[in-house]
Amino acid sequence: MAMERQTDAVDAKLHEVVKQSLKDGPNWDSFVSTVETEIRKILENKRVINTTKNKPEQSETIELINKLIFEYMDWMGYKLTNSMFKKELGTELKANSYRKEMTSLLDLEDTDETLKLPLLTVLITMFKNKDGDNHES
Repeated sequence: MAMERQTDAVDAKLHEVVKQSLKDGPNWDSFVSTVETEIRKILENKRVINTTKNKPEQSETIELINKLIFEYMDWMGYKLTNSMFKKELGTELKANSYRKEMTSLLDLEDTDETLKLPLLTVLITMFKNKDGDNHES
């Protein structure tokens, strides 16, 4: 019985050391994302969950919104959330690879200042400033 408790204690310590080592490493977010994706696949295959139902058609507007959200989350450092978002979208998005496309669709021109921010932040700031201008008149 004492040997069993000792083994359990060693297992628990080993588990904690491995977990902390993974968390401290550069690939933690990727590791967690991969595990979550695999669990999701298993649950989908067993029909416990269904993530593909009732998705709206991917119109140009929806794709633009998804890209704005993706860029914002990437800028904020939400790597795990962004990784899951990408997987659920089912498309391969890469940060900043479509910024010119988005600015063109939104009829915006990037400046040195706006290039430092995600476009979602730029848009919200523009609307807030526009609203402030209307109240001052």
